[in-house]
Order: sequence, then C-alpha cells, then structure tokens
Amino acid sequence: FGLRDAMFRGERINITEDRAVLHTALRAPRDAVIEVDGENVVPKVHAVLDKMAGFADRVRGGAWTGHTGKRIKNVVNVGIGGSDLGPAMAYEALRAFTDRSLTVRFVSNVDGADLHEAVRDLDPAETLFVIAS
Repeated sequence: FGLRDAMFRGERINITEDRAVLHTALRAPRDAVIEVDGENVVPKVHAVLDKMAGFADRVRGGAWTGHTGKRIKNVVNVGIGGSDLGPAMAYEALRAFTDRSLTVRFVSNVDGADLHEAVRDLDPAETLFVIAS
C-alpha cells in the first residue's frame, strides 16, 4: 500500500515526469484537501472541471458552433492508448443516459484509413475534433 498511500498524499510517484499522480484529485469532493508541494490542488482541479462542464453544455446547447456558425452535431475523439480507451469506455458506459443528439466517434490509430472511415459521412462544419493526449 506504500505507493497507493503516497498517491493519496500527493507525493511525486510519477518518476518519469517527476510529478504527483493526481487521479484522486479529479474525483475528490470540492471540500477535500490534496496537497502538492504544500498547495491544495483541489480548488484548481474543480475550476478546470467546471470549465470543461461549461464547454460541454455550450456544445450540447448549440451555443458553441463550428467555424461557419453551424451547430456542432458530431464529435471525433482522436487519441491512442489511454487517450482513446478512457473516453471510449466512459462514452459506452454512459451512452444510455444521453439524449443522443451528438454523433460520437473515436479514432485510435495513426493510420489515415481509420480517420477516413470515422469522418466519411460527417460535415466538417458540424464536427468538433478532440485531440486527446
């Protein structure tokens, strides 16, 4: 449990990037305290989560449009590994609870054929691309 406990304490257990692993902060309630280098990171994490939720609401509500002013009707997530698997898994798990007004596709391959197949019937003016890394 040593590394797990260190993760919950906000210690730098990601030795490759010399930083804390903050998965726990993403799931922490607003009143939680997770310190990294003496600073509680939870308020900053929630500020970003709120910003993401606002953006998603604007896309779904039609306030965020494509470059021609058309409403976004399609979302294409481009990512490899965890940048594909996490979003795809969350989408599949929660799809039954959505209004299905958006077409969502996932591209997880550097092969152009995968991208071509994903966008073949989508209007570029109505498509939002998310590049996940």
